[in-house]
Amino acid sequence: MKRCYPIILGCLLLYVTSPVYVANGAPRPGSQPTGGEPPITLRPPPVDPGESILSEYTPQAPPNQKPPPYTLLRFNEDYRYLAEARNRTDLFDPLKYIVLNANDPTIYLSLGGEFRERYEHYTHPGFGVPRQPQHDDYVLQRITLHADLHINDHLRFFVQGISGLQFGGTREKAPTNQNPLDLQQAFLDLKLHAEASAPSSYLIVRGGRFEMSYGAGRLVATRAAPNIPFKFDGLQLIGSGGGGKIYAFVTKPAREQKDTFDDEFPSQLFWGVYGTTPSLGTPLHLKADLYYLGFKNNHARYAAGAGEEVRQTFGTRVFGKAYGFDYDVEPIIQVGRFGHRDIRAWTVGTSGGYTFANMPLQPRMGLQFDVVSGDSGHGAGAFGTFNPLYFKAGYFNDASLIRPSNLIDIHPTLQLLPRDNVLMTLGSDVLWRYTAHDGVYGPPGNLELPSRGASRYVATTAEVSAQWQINRHVSWITSYAYFFTGAYVRQARGGDVNYVGTWVSFIW
Repeated sequence: MKRCYPIILGCLLLYVTSPVYVANGAPRPGSQPTGGEPPITLRPPPVDPGESILSEYTPQAPPNQKPPPYTLLRFNEDYRYLAEARNRTDLFDPLKYIVLNANDPTIYLSLGGEFRERYEHYTHPGFGVPRQPQHDDYVLQRITLHADLHINDHLRFFVQGISGLQFGGTREKAPTNQNPLDLQQAFLDLKLHAEASAPSSYLIVRGGRFEMSYGAGRLVATRAAPNIPFKFDGLQLIGSGGGGKIYAFVTKPAREQKDTFDDEFPSQLFWGVYGTTPSLGTPLHLKADLYYLGFKNNHARYAAGAGEEVRQTFGTRVFGKAYGFDYDVEPIIQVGRFGHRDIRAWTVGTSGGYTFANMPLQPRMGLQFDVVSGDSGHGAGAFGTFNPLYFKAGYFNDASLIRPSNLIDIHPTLQLLPRDNVLMTLGSDVLWRYTAHDGVYGPPGNLELPSRGASRYVATTAEVSAQWQINRHVSWITSYAYFFTGAYVRQARGGDVNYVGTWVSFIW
């Protein structure tokens, strides 16, 4: 497989240097989230902002209201509407739907990919504590290429190659950023449905290596910011019917390797069931997710020490939009064992806002509030540090500095739309430790700041970001964040953090 990667990436470089066709300066729709392989339509509906390929880049506010027609999970795109030649209006449409059987539009091959260049600068990365550099500057490059082969209406094979490179930087390059050639996804789908059933009623049996993203990404997401997203090896069942969906899976999380094929963490196991309901018909257009997630790690490490971790997560998420308001509330509890101690951890994550749709710039006033438990047992009693599992990168802001464990934060935002394809977000996040007996953790789970120190206050941020959807294929995002730190960080011999990030993505 690896011998094929140079050819694959060479083809991608040829495609991404081709000109982009945009009629009348406006993006054309060109894909459709499957949601269960809908029948051919003349014009595909737009992708929901929560499923857009850009949705994990601006966690403090919804993405552009007119996102590109590409999804966060690229295998959820359906191009059968391109079987009609009159729908092919884009330069890349001949590659999105390659006819394999003129008599059956469900038999086709679709090619796609992404080319992303991302620059990041940090002053005091890791809060500038001892053994951290004073500055860090680097460029991240990600190239992906995928092929989606629909053998018939019941069988499909999806494969995606990836290349991630980091140029520069004063810290050691992490495997999530430095992985020149690898296999990101490769899975086989068997789709079962009754002949008389609706197109949205089906069961998919999926086996292989695949990405997953559930709900708001608080526990299972793609990790879009680094070069290499999360991926899992295993089995997944996807059932759909009546407007609802249910997922069940048993997997081994993949382990990123810099110069060899990504294997699996030998000591980890991840399994679960995740269900989402259709609209419940209330005046608030309420929808809900219910889920159970199981996790085992034989070599877990926290401020309290190291040991075997077996953790059970139970959660629900209530969300919707009505009368200009949007809301998302997700309470979660965790139980299990860490070493010799019982686990009793929990969190409540909330976000909501109101959009003044009839005002200039369509301002949206938003507020995110999280309470995430930490460990206050002093090595005895129940273990309280919450494990966010495979949460989205940039949970609090694009600086991706802090893991949502042992934290309380209040995060007001203001979103503005100066143009339909430009989103600006301003915000400030106030962060405290949940308990002074536990530390602050970095995104990979490392202890970023120690558990000692009496003060719970960590920092207050000032943030601004801009997202420009230049056309259907090209987006440009710039983000700035400054962390005004307090006595707790100073006691750890750290300081304020300055972050600048800007990246351009070409997607096809």
